Order: sequence, then C-alpha cells, then structure tokens
Amino acid sequence: MKSLKFIFVFCALCLVPCAFAKVSLPAVIGSHMVLQQKSDAPLWGWAKPGEQISIHTSWDGQSAATTAGIDGKWMVKVKTPDAGGPYTIEIKGKNKIVLNDILIGEVWLCSGQSNMEMPLRGWPEWGGPIDGSAEAISAANHPTMRLLTVKRATSLVPVDTCTGKWTACTPESVREFSATGYFFGLQLSQKLNVPIGLVFSSWGGTAAEAWTSSEYISKIPKFATSPGICDPALFYKTAIEKYTKEQDKWVKTIGFAVSDPGPEWTLSSASGSGWTDIRVPAEWGATTIGTYLGIVEYQLKFTVPKGWIKKTTVIELGPIDDMDVTWVNGKLIGNHLNPADWATPRVYEIPAGTLKQGDNILAIRVANISGLGGINGKDTDIKIRLQKTKSGSHSLAGTWKARKALSFETLPPVPDCINCDHPNTPTMLYNGMIKPLIPFAIKGAIWYQGESNRYDGLLYRKIFTGMIENWRHDWSQGDFPFYFVQIAPYTYRDNYSTGLLREAQEYAMKKLPNTGMVVTMDIGNLKNIHPGNKADVGKRLANWALAKDYGLINTAYSGPLYQSMQNQDDKIIIHFDYASGGLTSFGNELKHFQIAGSDRIFKPATARIDGKSVIVFSDEVKVPVAVRFGWNSTDVTNLFNVLGLPAAPFRTDQWDDK
Repeated sequence: MKSLKFIFVFCALCLVPCAFAKVSLPAVIGSHMVLQQKSDAPLWGWAKPGEQISIHTSWDGQSAATTAGIDGKWMVKVKTPDAGGPYTIEIKGKNKIVLNDILIGEVWLCSGQSNMEMPLRGWPEWGGPIDGSAEAISAANHPTMRLLTVKRATSLVPVDTCTGKWTACTPESVREFSATGYFFGLQLSQKLNVPIGLVFSSWGGTAAEAWTSSEYISKIPKFATSPGICDPALFYKTAIEKYTKEQDKWVKTIGFAVSDPGPEWTLSSASGSGWTDIRVPAEWGATTIGTYLGIVEYQLKFTVPKGWIKKTTVIELGPIDDMDVTWVNGKLIGNHLNPADWATPRVYEIPAGTLKQGDNILAIRVANISGLGGINGKDTDIKIRLQKTKSGSHSLAGTWKARKALSFETLPPVPDCINCDHPNTPTMLYNGMIKPLIPFAIKGAIWYQGESNRYDGLLYRKIFTGMIENWRHDWSQGDFPFYFVQIAPYTYRDNYSTGLLREAQEYAMKKLPNTGMVVTMDIGNLKNIHPGNKADVGKRLANWALAKDYGLINTAYSGPLYQSMQNQDDKIIIHFDYASGGLTSFGNELKHFQIAGSDRIFKPATARIDGKSVIVFSDEVKVPVAVRFGWNSTDVTNLFNVLGLPAAPFRTDQWDDK
C-alpha cells in the first residue's frame, strides 16, 4: 500500500514543472486565453527559487514584479480592464515568455460527467447525436470565443498543472468541445457581445465525490478513511476488496462462475432447443433475444489459417454489455465480471496451441444487468488476428448461435460499487482536473452531473453542496455563480430513486447562495441517457447568468418550483414560486401527478391548473395528505410557467427514501 502511494505521489510531483528550470506556466495560462474582465487576475508559474520575475501587460503598459519562492512557485495579480483585446503579456525571468492574442472578457468553468462531456459532434458511434450538430459546427466561427479542454487525468494527490491549451472557437476546434458548454457560451456571446472563455473539465460516468477535495469530502463519514482525512489509495483498495467479495458471491448466485475448462456447451457445436441464429454484433433489442435482463450464451464455429495454430493469437470482440466469460475450444481466455465494463472493448489473448485445424468453437456467456445487452460494437470490432500484428485479421462478425440461459428477474440485485474505478475514487478528479485550474480567475461555473450519484440521493445533498463550497473556498473569489442541470428523464433499469437525486439538486439551490438549477424534464430521451437537445440546456444555463449576473432582468431563467400545499376537502392545492404569470400545459392534460392518503400509498391523480396553482385529486384517495410530481425516472412532465420553462419535480411528504 505504501509503495503504491509513493508511486502515485512521485508521478504527481513529476507533473509540476521543475523548480530549478526556466520560467514556465501552467496549462491554463497561455496564448489565446481569455482573462476575466475587471478583476485581479492571478498569473503564476515556476522558476528557480529566488529568481526575479517581471510581468508586463500591454493593455495598461504596467509592469509587476515578484520573486519565486523556495518551492520555485511565483504568482502575481494583474488588474484587467473592461472587455476587449487582443493584448499581450510578457513574463520575464532568466528566460522570456510572450503570451499573444489575449482577450479580456467573461470566463466560465464547464464541468460534470458525460452530459457535459458530450461533444458538439455528438457520439454517433454510440447512438448519441446532438440535435442540429452539423449546422452548429459549420457556423461556429467565433474568434472572440476561446476554448480550453482539460485532458482527463486522475491523481492521488493535488497537482499544479494539467494538459490542454487555449484555442479560438472554429468548426474544427469545437467539434470535440462540450455541446452544453458551447451553447452556453454562444448565448452569452450573442447577448453580451464580449469575449467568452470556456474552460472544459469533465469526465463521463463520474460521481461528484471524485470532484471534491480530501478536506471537504472527508467531512462525510462514508468517504473518510480516518477522521478528517480521505486517503484515496486506501479508500480505493478498501472499496475494491469489499466489492470483490460481494461480486464473487453474486456471480456464483447467478451461475456466472468462471471455469477452465468451460462447461460442456463450450466444447461442442450448439444444438438442441433454445439455440437460435443471431446477428453479432447487435444489441439484444434488435435481435430475437429482445429486451432482456439475464444471461445469454453465444457460440460461433470458425476456422483459421493452418499457420496460426502454433502461434499466439488475439481475439477482439468490441464492447460487451455488461459482463462476459469467454472460451475458445473450452479453454478460458478472458472475462470481465464488473458491470461497469459495459463499454470496454474486449481483447483476449489465445495461447499458442489452443486453436486447431478445422472448426474451432468460440463460446461467450454474456450477462446483462441493465441497459441494452449483448455484443454490441461494430462489425470491424469483431475479429481474430495474430498477436504481433494488427493487420491480416479475420472478421468474426455475422451469424452466430445464441440462447437465453437465465433471467435475472427473480435473482438478488447486482452489487454496486460506484467508487470501484479510479475516476470515481473520491478526490481523484479534483486533484487532477480542478486543482490545476485554481486560482485562475473565473466568473462562475456550470455543472451537468448527477446520474452517477443516483445510488443515494439523500447522500448527494451533502456531497453536492460540499463540492460547491469546496470550489468556492479554494478559488477565494467568494460565492461565485454556480449553475447546474437537473438530470433528465431516462429508463434506468434499477431501483434507485431519481426523485431523491433531483430533490437533492434543488436542495443545493435553496441552501447555497448564487446557485441556479436548469430543469430538463421536457427535453430528455427515455431511450438515451445522453439527450440530443443540448442547445436548450446551454441556453437555459446561460439565462440564469444573464438574469442574475449580467443585469438582463427580463430574461426568463427558472421554471415553477414547489412552494407549499393546501388541503381543501378531498383535494390538495399546490402553490409555486416562479409562476407569477401563471401556469400552463399548453392545452394538454397534466401528467405525472400522484396523491396519497395517510396509508402512504400513492395513486395516479387528476390535476388541473388554477392560475398560479395546481389542484390535485383522485377518486381513490378520499382524504389526501401528500402529492408527488414527476417523481419517477421516466416521467416526462408537461407543467410549465407561461414563459415556457418546465416545473421541477417535487414531493410534499418526507416519508421515506424511495
């Protein structure tokens, strides 16, 4: 354990520019950047300890001087003017650095998980398009909008720099940039007519605790490895050990145990009832398997050139959703038993002598816990080749045999471990992708995350508010604006409560000053966790900033929020904030209201709008005491204020954690 931590610490320190080298700068400071207007903008870097550093700024002709400390680090703060540019900054020690094409404007940090990470080009290879992507990209010539993408990085300890560089916004540079971030910046640029700088630091599938420092996340007992400390290496090791025991037990329960040699069906041709032809690759829903949670066994007979038999070969299968055990001629060649590996391409080595002349049998047992299921990559993913070359491969895509083996409907749920990979280990992304940006002057931050914290919505209240307080504390800019997106409806195939998660997001807005929440209940995609409408998400985020931070007071920025309830005989009247002009469903029947009596059994309710309120009732509940709205994962709601912004989900009760 100690040696592991030493290696990580050593590697992390190697990321810091050598204190005895020439003057150098962190990645966040460079040519083409945007500095926050009308601020004391920090500039910092490294040099030889005791070296004199001078900084000259062209916008005011002023110079500042400082001395590198014993650790080689230096920092000065320069006063920035109103928006404008371009300017230059000259930094001189024993060497000289000239930063060119500097703009002064508004700087925002864009962070979160995959819905923030999703690029403007979309993810067509994963079935994730962005609405209007081609048109948006072709029109993205915005020389005063500047983009910085922070490369993915984890670290056990806080580091001082990252990888990335500033570029002007062009069709080429914006393709891989956050779609949400881009549309946010575009709205600001069009409304404010000032340079916009966007710092993009996101990682798909990650939990908020990974984006929080040790000091702050250790305040939550679940993440503390000792009082006041979260040691990420120890936390990760402990989480893996616990999860491995639970997973081994569960794998045996579902009959998914790894064996070598494999069971009889891995050694002989598929025959008998149950076996059917199936296209590979393909998700189960597109085949005769259909939507299915359980185990499916695959088999393929294939041949290889005679010269390959005595050589080591490699079989590539692309991603498998979710887990697999794979044999060739009954010999185990590989497995992935973590459901989190659903997007991981399988690449398995076949030892020399395993293959034979004539027919060989590839057998794969696939378990789908949630989602699409299947060997579902691309045709070009499915192949076999010699180990030492990636050319001359033989495709294995086509018609295979498959059969359903076991349904999971009556089995214990799969054990979860959200922190069982490095990106999700507490503090790892704060250390590697947020700390290197501090204290670069920003106006505020936008955040789109939450799907990976569905496992405990009540806990997310503490994590999310703690993370925001953490960032504000470390930036030392006071309560800078922090605007975020409430997660959209989606068909999650688990029992975690998205209602509690969304409630926790709204809780953060109510608890912390200068925060705002964008509701997306109307623009989700029940079949895709990455909805294509990122333009409205970005615009709604920008409207919070325009209204709250830039004085555009007539900008609509929030949909209706639950305020209070009032009992009236066999009905409940719900009152809302942000409904001053009234409520509307645009002529459609209101959906996704539920009502319950003292028995706590919720029934579908009838709801009708009455000006700024909604009246809720049901013939099945004579004496109602509680209402819930949009509480389920798949609720696509249709209650809006007259400005067209959707109402946030809510519950009037506090009965349980479901």
